[in-house]
Amino acid sequence: GAGVSHPAGVPTFTDSGKQAWYGKAKKKFKLSGSGKRMFSYAFFAKYRDDATSFFNEMAKTVRRATPTEAHKSVAHLRAAGRLLRNYTLNVDNLDALVDSQAIYPPRCDTSGTVLTKSPKRGDVVQLHGNVLETVCETCSTIATLAHPPPPNLSAPCSACGACDSVRHRIMLYDEKAEEAVLGAGVGSTMMRQLAEDAKSADVVAFVGLSFEQSASVEYYRKVRRAAIPGATRLLVVNPDGGLAASNVASATSFDTGVEYVDVTADEFLAHLLNKDVNLSMLDNDAQRCVRARKMLHGNW
Repeated sequence: GAGVSHPAGVPTFTDSGKQAWYGKAKKKFKLSGSGKRMFSYAFFAKYRDDATSFFNEMAKTVRRATPTEAHKSVAHLRAAGRLLRNYTLNVDNLDALVDSQAIYPPRCDTSGTVLTKSPKRGDVVQLHGNVLETVCETCSTIATLAHPPPPNLSAPCSACGACDSVRHRIMLYDEKAEEAVLGAGVGSTMMRQLAEDAKSADVVAFVGLSFEQSASVEYYRKVRRAAIPGATRLLVVNPDGGLAASNVASATSFDTGVEYVDVTADEFLAHLLNKDVNLSMLDNDAQRCVRARKMLHGNW
């Protein structure tokens, strides 16, 4: 989640205040209620140039960022053969800066068309796309966003010639072009793979998520349903464990099958890299979040 990239200078979406993406959008477009509205397909369809300009600003911010220790640790876990899969909701592409060969969905070298084969072991699965890429809603051709980005993306698609069809390749709320953004059949492939991975993993760790967005809650529920009780440990890793715990609890009727680890993404993933430490060390780290556990489940 966004908590992994935040130390790199990439704003989160939902943090309170004007520095989060929702806050920036609310201020820029003088929106009533949450700035989340700007990230909807309905807003994009109505105010395409305005939305494109905002996504360009996001891209500029992301380009100034560098991978965190957490990103590097994930790449090391993959290299060591210990990572089954890394599913990311982030659209900043920082994972690719560490290991560009591990990104799913992959591209054809020539056309940019998304391939639909299943992700490989250790792949970084970009669930919500990549703000540093563009996609044509007509022919699904993907390209790297120019640097600096054009003020709008109204130029015809270089592959099919369609006008006003190229956009940033990020998933929006009430998305109407998922097949283009992710690739034909890729969305369903991702979800099937997520469920399969939840059945076979020793540990599923939700890192850097506060569960304030509906998408992250739905992914949690999907994993929870698929995971085998007693065989797969579910960990929520967030330094603000109380917030994450309360959001998970309110969305899942006080699920007692999850453990809360009150450390940063950098700390947690660095621990996993230590081959001299087995999974039991997580129990010690989890004691740092006893207050969240007591709040949810009593004095247990």
